[in-house]
Amino acid sequence: MKSVKACWYSMMAASLLAGLVTGRREFFLLLLIMGFVPVYSLGLNIWAARSFCYLQEVDKQVNVKGDKAYMRITITNDKPFPFPLIRLTMVPVARSQKACERFSLLPGSSVTFTVPLHCPYRGIYGVGISTLEINDSFGLVKTVFKMLELPYYRHIEVKVYPKLVLLGMLPAGSSDSKHTGNVRMWLSEQGESYAGLRQYRPGDQLKRIHRAVSARRREWYVKTYDHPLETSVLIALDTTVAFESEEEGLYLSDLACECAAAIAQYCLKTGYRVMYRDVSLPFGIVFESVHDFPKLYDSLVELRFAADDGGAEGFPQFTAAQLIEAQSVYIISARSIMGIGEALPSYNAARAKIKLIAVVSESSVSGPEQVVSAIPGIQVVTVKVGDDVAAVLRASGQ
Repeated sequence: MKSVKACWYSMMAASLLAGLVTGRREFFLLLLIMGFVPVYSLGLNIWAARSFCYLQEVDKQVNVKGDKAYMRITITNDKPFPFPLIRLTMVPVARSQKACERFSLLPGSSVTFTVPLHCPYRGIYGVGISTLEINDSFGLVKTVFKMLELPYYRHIEVKVYPKLVLLGMLPAGSSDSKHTGNVRMWLSEQGESYAGLRQYRPGDQLKRIHRAVSARRREWYVKTYDHPLETSVLIALDTTVAFESEEEGLYLSDLACECAAAIAQYCLKTGYRVMYRDVSLPFGIVFESVHDFPKLYDSLVELRFAADDGGAEGFPQFTAAQLIEAQSVYIISARSIMGIGEALPSYNAARAKIKLIAVVSESSVSGPEQVVSAIPGIQVVTVKVGDDVAAVLRASGQ
């Protein structure tokens, strides 16, 4: 095809040159005829891109990290003319695994492609056709269309949840028997006793709204309840990641979410009230029972992480009162060691047991233990990409 294309355009250039030199009309007529073919081919390519029929579907739009789904794309030619040579580029979940297919279609025929969708990391992704490359039958004109720029095309949304690890025990856990098992079974759903009112904050449960006071003051107020001391667990998820490549950043952020989900589910199942905070939740959000866990699980799918700039900006913090009342605090971070060292001193005055879950890459040879060891009351657990999260957390608690 490339040789035909080069020969064709060379002949057009030669005809133009010969016509200008000799002034004979035959050369200009030949140039006009040869120039009509690329123009016709370009029009055919645009017509094919605008009129071809396709069907794309995914067998599972909701997955868990590590799952494998399949995307099927069917192209049909229902026109009376054959389609030229077409090259499709399809984007799966893992952007480094793009799939390409080449085909041409006779009138009334169709072709179907099945593309495996590996789910190596959590998030929400658009999958489908990314580019449509059309070459005419003569090989003279190649036209590339970006499908998302076409008004009639949309990608299919695929949601990938972080892997949910079931824990048997946790570090920084209390040995006090009154805080183990289903301790909150004897508590009311919202707390032990009514304490007062405060203004509504995003994340508060609607059933806690005090309707009479809200109507009287013309703004939302919610009821607050006292909780027994040391039945709350604080989880701070740092959404800043230190990475050298984009894919490494995805794996580190996934592992951080995996640790947060595992710890939150374990604490809720064993009866603790969980206070969760990240940079997208400046006031934090409270989860009262294991029935609230799906809300956290959903938020972890959509959570976005930022690249580490070397500082401590954006590190999640809790108030002094929250730290004092908590039974334990879990800080999960994948930022640089120096950034963690700058951010943690604000936690050292807390009475609660504080555990830093440091998420690092598999190739990392150093950890934050030396930096954090100078801060009293904070223990460090290093979790590497590829580690068994349950085994690492269990071993750290011994």
